[in-house]
Amino acid sequence: MLQIDDKIISTDLLTHHFCCDLDVCAGVCCVYGDSGAPLEKEEEKILQQELPNFREYLTPKGRKAIERQGVAVCDDDGELVTPLVADREECAYSYFSEEGVCLCAIEKAFFEHKTLYRKPISCHLYPIRLKQMGDNLALNYDRQRICKPACSKGKEDNVPVFRFLKEPIIRKFGEGFYGQLEVACKLL
Repeated sequence: MLQIDDKIISTDLLTHHFCCDLDVCAGVCCVYGDSGAPLEKEEEKILQQELPNFREYLTPKGRKAIERQGVAVCDDDGELVTPLVADREECAYSYFSEEGVCLCAIEKAFFEHKTLYRKPISCHLYPIRLKQMGDNLALNYDRQRICKPACSKGKEDNVPVFRFLKEPIIRKFGEGFYGQLEVACKLL
């Protein structure tokens, strides 16, 4: 572990490799799991405000799930998360490409300039998971079997987890923090 300001960072982010390979995994991270993606409190309000901007990209099942459950729900642990279309199924904000890849409807609207909101930060940062620990924020590498192709591709391309996630790390923590990760990586 290393610490930068109030953040405790798993060195796995610097020493392990990762690079999504959607052709192989088909976006199963948006389908797999016991609950939806973690949300920050302010994201619930953003999702409510931005819903009209990405609603057209949602599947009918996704729209119904959001109408029934709301833009965010509390999971069994009391954490705020995205709703699922049904118990243990895909995120309500997902859709499937013609090739069968599960993708984010919010992000599709973002790339088509219909919203300024990219997607929930927990999704953008994945496989990094954030956890508040007292006054500190822990950044951990969430290893899942479903991401084995991403680990292989990352190793083949020599891309550490944190470099693959440069854009979302900067989005959440700023360029200075990312630069400190680069320095720490060189010192390992």
